[in-house]
Amino acid sequence: MTCEIQSTNNKYVALPYEKSSQIEYLNEKLTQVKDEQGFLGNIWNGFKEFSDLGQSASDCESMLNKFNAGRVSFQEAVEYIDEFQDKQKNMSGLLSNVLTGVGAIASTIFTAGTGTILWKTAIACGAPIGAALKTSINLIDRATNNIEGDELDIKQMAKDAISGAMTGTTSAVSSGVGAGIRAGKIGVSLLNGAKCGLACGAVSGAGSYMTDVAFGDKDFDIGELAANTAVSSFVSGTVGTVVGGGMYGMANLAGNVGTEVSKTTAQAIVADAGSSSVRKVLGQAERNVFFS
Repeated sequence: MTCEIQSTNNKYVALPYEKSSQIEYLNEKLTQVKDEQGFLGNIWNGFKEFSDLGQSASDCESMLNKFNAGRVSFQEAVEYIDEFQDKQKNMSGLLSNVLTGVGAIASTIFTAGTGTILWKTAIACGAPIGAALKTSINLIDRATNNIEGDELDIKQMAKDAISGAMTGTTSAVSSGVGAGIRAGKIGVSLLNGAKCGLACGAVSGAGSYMTDVAFGDKDFDIGELAANTAVSSFVSGTVGTVVGGGMYGMANLAGNVGTEVSKTTAQAIVADAGSSSVRKVLGQAERNVFFS
């Protein structure tokens, strides 16, 4: 029997009203949500499966088992899967923005140095890097899902390039992470990383939402815009703090390794010079004894 579902006032009703139709619908819906997951969604779902934090695919399967056992209603089961789908989409978008921001920071610092990055440099370096990174990341994400032909979505690629350019520019101009490295203070790196992440996340969240609105994929809603901006800013700010601390740690590690290598090399040179002098003195003494 073919499954047919009608939605009225956000209430899902199976037609005909049989348990078998409802089970069929829920299984098909969960399969579709799983198929939509590319590498970003799978990474996030894998983290939730491992840590048991947040809704995962296994939790959705458990919900279906509860429905089969009559412990939850059809409405509750559908809403649970819808919620999982929405969270996966939102987090995949956030991960894409975070990776784009971090990549833009690293690339711009590598190109322009750890000094203050002005808007001119940020636009010249950060914008194209951000556009390329986000387009590539989301292209790979769509290519790794189970929806045929989804990766070659020209409209989505254009949206990714626009929002990626905004993320890259904002990340670059607000990336004062290098200041902590130069000052030798991890607190400065952590603070600047957080500030960079907050600014980058706010622009990324708002930019991605407004790009969707501009392309007609969403109707503008000020509350939804604010929510996207706030959530993206918070997540990116947290990641920015970690990045700031990580860059400081790597710089110090590299500096310490360089110092140790230099120290060891200097000690080796001194030791070699000393042993050479000893050999020279002993050699002269031997010659004096045997050939005098």
